[in-house]
Amino acid sequence: MARDAPRRVEVIGGGPGGLFAARLLKRRHPEWAVTVHERLEPGRTFGFGVGLTGALLDSVRAADPELHRDVLAAGFRFSAGRFLLTRGAVHLPGFNSGVSIGRTELLRLLLAHAEAAGVVVRFGKPATLDGVRSADLVVAADGVSSAVRDRLSAAFRPSITTGRGLFIWCGSDLELPGSTFLPVHTPDGLFVAHAYPYAAGRSTVVIETDPESRRAAGLDAAELDPLSADSDERSLDYLSEWFADLSGGRRLLGNRSRWAHFRVITNESWVHENVVLLGDAAATAHPSLGSGTKLAMDSAIALHDALDHDEPDIGEALARFETARRPAVDRLQERARRSQLWWESFGHRADLPPDRVALSFLSRAGVLSLEDLHHSSGGIVPRAVAEFAGVHVDQTPAEGLTGWVLDRPLRAPGMELSSRLISLAERTVPISGVLDVEDGDAWGPTGQRLLDRAADLLAATPGALVLAGPDDRSAVLNRLAVGERLRAELAALVVVVVDRTHLQDAADGLVAGRADLVALTDGPVLETVPASSPTLRGTPS
Repeated sequence: MARDAPRRVEVIGGGPGGLFAARLLKRRHPEWAVTVHERLEPGRTFGFGVGLTGALLDSVRAADPELHRDVLAAGFRFSAGRFLLTRGAVHLPGFNSGVSIGRTELLRLLLAHAEAAGVVVRFGKPATLDGVRSADLVVAADGVSSAVRDRLSAAFRPSITTGRGLFIWCGSDLELPGSTFLPVHTPDGLFVAHAYPYAAGRSTVVIETDPESRRAAGLDAAELDPLSADSDERSLDYLSEWFADLSGGRRLLGNRSRWAHFRVITNESWVHENVVLLGDAAATAHPSLGSGTKLAMDSAIALHDALDHDEPDIGEALARFETARRPAVDRLQERARRSQLWWESFGHRADLPPDRVALSFLSRAGVLSLEDLHHSSGGIVPRAVAEFAGVHVDQTPAEGLTGWVLDRPLRAPGMELSSRLISLAERTVPISGVLDVEDGDAWGPTGQRLLDRAADLLAATPGALVLAGPDDRSAVLNRLAVGERLRAELAALVVVVVDRTHLQDAADGLVAGRADLVALTDGPVLETVPASSPTLRGTPS
């Protein structure tokens, strides 16, 4: 874009994405008129602390060294994590490579840097699309409930999926020693806290539960004005009592703290004419992966980069932004979805041995493998692998873990196999049926239909359930997620079919309790399943 051509940029929304984008554009193009419109007054925001990953900090340092310096100075560093489970505690060394920071403090820094660059920020009055549409560029960074996205829904074609679980964002005036994951079984059901420090004497506490547990606890009747800043005080009282060990007996703090279902936002397009969606307006990612702020700020950097060209056509520059940025966002949203589904089904694995729960957690999104974690997990991987194999931890290998896991014997009632890697063509295992898995939401409606069909297959012909499907990695992870539920609820012997390029994922799944056996498919192996065995093709209806 020609640097001597003044432009007018209107940013709707003064969150991290909007303020950072405005700062970067104005700093690079000082002749542009850049204005941010924020509906809230300065200093008014929801929530407590947010996490900034090491990867995000690296990106910020490259794009804006001054902001990076100030964020690091104000941020709170910690590295340890821990699971406090019924059967014992597991410590996660080196769990966090970034910093945490109060949301109010982060916004204060972003505002100061934006204004220092010459950005005009207008508070206290929401901007309308009609009021700013005449600008050269409109950045819609107006959040999950984006009015701009709704107004132009025919162009953006959004999809909004509501999660089954509920969460409430609380705070504590106790400084925790690091990330803490604590499930609490109350008489009403399971509540799980994810907590971490973000300042001296301050911690964020996010608590999740399911609708049935909230209803049983009588916490579903709060009637709060959606436009007010009120918190759900009854829920805070209840949770403060049950999480007293976590908070040191202190009452949990509220800041517009209310139960909500997480909403996954996607859009078929982020761009329409001179309008571009940014941050939560464009895409959301479940907070269990610490991704919301990262998505917004990384997208701000990508938008700035796309507009730093000698290209007078705003539309072409915005198209370039979406083309460059979308693959990373799609990838992160897929990982965040797997993390969300793992937490929504946490109660089904809460009583596993602690090291295997921790390993299941670390591998939940398909980002880290046994091999990745083997020498950096503080002994979690060797202990989990030893428990899986039924050997002493000293008998686990220092290298070559994937092959070793696949080579472990399996002893089951009426069956003894020398390896977890089998050939369906050799018919070494009696087969109840083959389930084609097309979705990884093992604990949702599709997963329930698969469970029901699997139960019918087992009743008709006792044996192993074979989970098949496409060869890509995402499909393999879907099969492993479904396998975990079939094993947990049906005590079924589960065989997951994988391409040989995904044997590492298969080994991770074996140790994490998502499968019992692995079958390779280098061709039409499933065609060799005996015709007398019932098979199921496609997602059940």
